[in-house]
Amino acid sequence: PDYTACPNPFIADVINRYGKPYDPSKPYSREPFAADVSEGKNDPIYNAHSYHTKVPHKAIMRYILHYTEPGDVVFDGFCGTGMTGVAAQMCGDKAVVESLGYRVDRDGTISQQETDENGKAIWKPFSKLGSRRAVLNDLSPAATFIAYNYNTPVDVQAFEREAKRILKEVETECGWMYETLHTDGKTKGKINYTVWSDVFVCPECTHDVIFFDAAMNKKEGTVKDEFPCPHCRAHLTKRKLDRAWVTKFDKAINQTIKQAKQVPVLINYSVNGKRAEKSPDKNDLSQIDKVESGDIPYWFPTDRLMDGGETRRNDPIGITHVHHFYTKRNLLLLSALLAKSTKSLQSNLCRFLFQQWAIGLSLLNRYSPTHYSQNNRNLSGTLYIGSHISEVSPSYAFQEKLKRLTKSFGYSRPAPSCITQQDASLLALPNQCSDYVFIDPPFGSNLNYSELNFLWESWLRVWTNNKPEAIENQVQGKGINEYRQLMTACFQEAYRVLKPGRWMTVEFSNTKAS
Repeated sequence: PDYTACPNPFIADVINRYGKPYDPSKPYSREPFAADVSEGKNDPIYNAHSYHTKVPHKAIMRYILHYTEPGDVVFDGFCGTGMTGVAAQMCGDKAVVESLGYRVDRDGTISQQETDENGKAIWKPFSKLGSRRAVLNDLSPAATFIAYNYNTPVDVQAFEREAKRILKEVETECGWMYETLHTDGKTKGKINYTVWSDVFVCPECTHDVIFFDAAMNKKEGTVKDEFPCPHCRAHLTKRKLDRAWVTKFDKAINQTIKQAKQVPVLINYSVNGKRAEKSPDKNDLSQIDKVESGDIPYWFPTDRLMDGGETRRNDPIGITHVHHFYTKRNLLLLSALLAKSTKSLQSNLCRFLFQQWAIGLSLLNRYSPTHYSQNNRNLSGTLYIGSHISEVSPSYAFQEKLKRLTKSFGYSRPAPSCITQQDASLLALPNQCSDYVFIDPPFGSNLNYSELNFLWESWLRVWTNNKPEAIENQVQGKGINEYRQLMTACFQEAYRVLKPGRWMTVEFSNTKAS
C-alpha cells in the first residue's frame, strides 16, 4: 500500500522500484538555492484543508526543480498535509511550472530568466519537466491521512457524486434539526447557524446574565469591556462575573457532569432565498430539547482528552471528553456522516471530506459578527472555546467545502507518494536512498501537534504516539534540551537517507533565537 497509519513496511520496495541507487561516479552539482520565494495562500489546493501549518506547494516546487531531476526520490520527514508530495508530482505539470514564471521548452527543458553581465535578460536552463517520487512521513495519523488523500489518484466525478449522495441522505435524516419558523409564524426556513452564548451570574443580584445580550454591541459587532447588569444595572466586567453551571447525566461516559452554561441567543436562517435573523422562539428551544433527550444511533468518540496544555485547557468549564466539543445535534450529524462515509466505495475521500467538518462543526467555531461567513472561525493553534459559539448547519457548512475540495482534486497525480507514519528519528528507509530532502519541522513550543490533532484523530480512532514528538512541552517533560536532542536524532536520520553530496532544505521560523 502507498499509505499505512503505522511504519510502512513497503517503503524499501518502493525505493527499490522507483529510486536510483547511489552512484558516486555519476556527477551531481547544484549551487545553493539563494532567492526570495513568495507564494500566496489562495490556491485551491492550499485552502482545501485547514491545518495548523502548511507550506504552499508552489514554493516547494521551486526547490525541487532546482535540486532534482525527473524520477528522483524526494523525502519529507515532517510532511504534515503532504504538500511536498503535491509539489513533487506537479513538477511534471507544464502549466503549473510555467505559472511559476519559468519557461518550458518542447523537450521539457525548464529555464528561468536571469540577467547576463551586460544587463540583458536571458533564459537559462536549470531543470527538466517531469514528476518526482516523494516519500512522506509524519508522526500524526491526522496529518498522514490528509497527505494520503492529497497525493493519491482521485476520480473527481465519482467522489463528487458519492459525497452529494451521502450529504443528501444525511440531510433527509437530520435536516429537521436545522429547520425554524420564519417570523411570520408560518413559513419554514433553513438554519444557517445558531449563536450560543455563555451565561454568567451577577455578583450583586445573583441573576443570570446572558453575555451576548448584556455585553455585545450589536451594531458594531464588538464586545463591551464594561456593561450594566440587565436586572439590577450594576456595572459589570467579564472578570467580575461568576459562571452559571448546568449539571446533567452524560450517558456516553455514564457519569454526572458539570459544565459551564451556554444558551442559544440568535438564529441566522434562509427563507425563500433570503437571509434573516431572529431570537430563538419556543419551537426552536423545544426542538433543541428534543435532540438533547434523544439517543444517537451511531458511533462517536467519547475519549478523555490526553494530558496536555491545550487538551486540558477546557477542563475548568467541564469540556473534558471529545464529544463535549459538540452540541448534541452536530454530534448526531457528524456521527451519521462518518458512518455513511465509512461504508462508501469512496470511503477514504468521503472521510477526508468529513474530517474538514470535525473542527468547523465544534464549539471551537467562534461567532464573528463582523465576518460574513461563520465557517472555520476557530482560533488557529489552540483549542480555545469562546464565549460566543457559532453552531453551523450542514447546508451552510457543506456545499462550499465540497466545491472547494472538488476543485482542489482536479490535478494530475502521475507518481503517487509513498506515505508512512513513524518517528522521524527511526526511519524504515534504506541508506543513501533519497535525492533531496525538504522538511518543515516543529518549531519548538510554537504548536503542540499531538494535542491539536486529538479531536481529528479521535474520529479516525488512531492517535499520535507523542513520546518521540519533537517539541517543547511541559506536560511531556520536554524543554529546549530535549527538543534539541530529538531534532538532532531526526537530522541524523535525514543525513543517513540522503545521498552524499545532495541537498536538504529546512524551513524554520521561531521568534526565540535559542
